[in-house]
Amino acid sequence: MKKIYKKYFLIIILILIIDILSKLWILKYFDLYETTEILSVLNLFHVHNYGVAFSIFSSETLWNRCFLSILSIIIIVFIFKEIVKIEKKEKTDFCFILAGAIGNLIDRIHYGFVIDFIDIHINNWHFATFNISDCSIFLGMIIYIKKRIKTNFK
Repeated sequence: MKKIYKKYFLIIILILIIDILSKLWILKYFDLYETTEILSVLNLFHVHNYGVAFSIFSSETLWNRCFLSILSIIIIVFIFKEIVKIEKKEKTDFCFILAGAIGNLIDRIHYGFVIDFIDIHINNWHFATFNISDCSIFLGMIIYIKKRIKTNFK
């Protein structure tokens, strides 16, 4: 394995370890729907997401679970091919997205849902509850968009 690929492999593994351990911790120490305030704008709130972002396509059916798992696998394969295809360019954005997609796929296959627990809110307005994998995907997208903007305006 090339040295550069080792770097990206380590990024993916590190994110997956943090994601998996955080979700196991939530499962062990929090009941479903239990909330604990961490900061005035941050709660830990244990929920199960049977859908995708913002609980879109959320249902507890086997069809939904299979469909979303297959969709995730297709996305993971596509991103992995992009990482391998791109030469001599920074690939951190794709690694963050890939790690997040794998983390949520592991949940979906193992549990039938994704474990979410990060609840950001202002007073009674709550953003969607999410997890480390979702943060990783979001950060990867921000890096990707920033690279695209930088490239297009050169």
